[in-house]
Amino acid sequence: SGFHLVKCRSQASLDQGVSLPDSLLNEQEFFARQEPWRSLVLREEQSRLGVSNLRHKLAELQLQRLQQRIPRILAELTTRYEEVQEELVSMGKSTLSTIEKRRFYQDLSQSYVTNLQAILSGKGRWKTTRNESSSAASQLHDACTKFRDSIRQGSLATIRTVVEGAQVLVTSMRGDIRAEVVFVGPDYACCDFVEEKDQPTAEALFDYVGYQAQDDDTLEEHDVWSDGSKVYIARKENRFDLLKKIPLASIRTDPSWLIQKLADNRTDDLACFLNVETFKSIVADFIDEDWKPHCIALLKETVDICTSAVQASLDQTCCASSVQKSGTEVSADTQQRYPKLKSLLRKETDRAIQTLLSDARKQVQSHLNVEKHPYTQDDALMREIAAGKHRGLKRELEVALRLGDTKEGTSGGVIDTLAIQSVVNEVFERDKKKTVEEHMAEDMEIILESYGKVATKRVIDRTPMICWEYVRSLASTVQDLLWQEVTDKDLEAAMQDNAAYVEKHAALSTELQELETTLQLFKSLPEY
Repeated sequence: SGFHLVKCRSQASLDQGVSLPDSLLNEQEFFARQEPWRSLVLREEQSRLGVSNLRHKLAELQLQRLQQRIPRILAELTTRYEEVQEELVSMGKSTLSTIEKRRFYQDLSQSYVTNLQAILSGKGRWKTTRNESSSAASQLHDACTKFRDSIRQGSLATIRTVVEGAQVLVTSMRGDIRAEVVFVGPDYACCDFVEEKDQPTAEALFDYVGYQAQDDDTLEEHDVWSDGSKVYIARKENRFDLLKKIPLASIRTDPSWLIQKLADNRTDDLACFLNVETFKSIVADFIDEDWKPHCIALLKETVDICTSAVQASLDQTCCASSVQKSGTEVSADTQQRYPKLKSLLRKETDRAIQTLLSDARKQVQSHLNVEKHPYTQDDALMREIAAGKHRGLKRELEVALRLGDTKEGTSGGVIDTLAIQSVVNEVFERDKKKTVEEHMAEDMEIILESYGKVATKRVIDRTPMICWEYVRSLASTVQDLLWQEVTDKDLEAAMQDNAAYVEKHAALSTELQELETTLQLFKSLPEY
């Protein structure tokens, strides 16, 4: 079982030109007559002898080896066949008709709009590229909150609010003191005189003046600091004063800046009446300077949020897994296969964004223009104006009469009738000495603040409402443009396969056919 014997041609036979068939015949005759090989032939074991038998034996061995390896080879071929088939499916159909391209485009654009709507509404799991930790709706909520806070801090609503740096009038027993707010506490403020010449009349602003700092302390003039219970201000020559904590009720903003406004806008009407045109002019200036920039900024941020949502939706849609819709395969590699198609979607979306932005800007500008012509039916406005007209005079009387003064050693207020009469006369005498312009400026300031509170509520809501409508309309506007404005010619230009795709698709198709033929061949073998 372990040998095979052959008789090859000798050198002499080769020299004589003995052919291969003749050599095989000579070999057969040799084994038939020559011992001990003749006995093998007689025992029908001639399969161990001769080239012909060797050929047959080697063929059988080769077939056995192949049969042992065929299952593994077949498995490898099947795996590769499935991989190529899957890759071809993911690449999509190699050539699309005009109708198929239109279906492909409609399926893709519908998926895009659906994804965009989910991102914008915050009801989908996808986030914007601008902030991956929050939805577009959440970002717009935050932007509207910041907008609200900015508008509330605007001058029209806070025209009489006491803040650091504000020029104010401090009510004292001797009348109003012009001062500047240098420190604001929870229910009090500390003020300093505005000019050196006002210092002698500003004693009501200080608890003590003239402290001398230690030699190793260097103070910078006008610096203000607090030790937790007291507030100080630095002076020249390393001195400092102790500021009085003045109740906010005794401080009001100085309306003298309005005197020049009134003078600049004076008409031919009698000057003892408030000028409505001046009021409208001041309101218009406040709107343009304080409100309009914040409204435009909110619109811009809304556009940024939407643009980010658009990019996220495009990336998600063009890189999504292959799906089957309307009988046309949508490729997973759309962005690489049709890069111009993604650009087409983005171009039409940008048109929608700009169209809506233009409309939103017109709405915001229209609203602001309406606000420049003041009007309201809010009774709170009239009540606020009526209360404001007498608030300053009332406080001056309270201070002059020392009402509410509960310091130790005092009686808590003036109780003598003659003294009260004297104080009241003195307060009203000071009020009479004010010019008509000063009275009109105070009234104008009260009206501006009162109206500002009413109008601020409107603008706080109106511009965000416009921005929210912008966001809610974007997806449907984009869909209308994508379905109505994109022509077959546009799709033909945007859906041209690049050379690399065509070459790869052809190579994979050829490989798939060869693999299929090979598999059929293997399966046609016996027992396969």
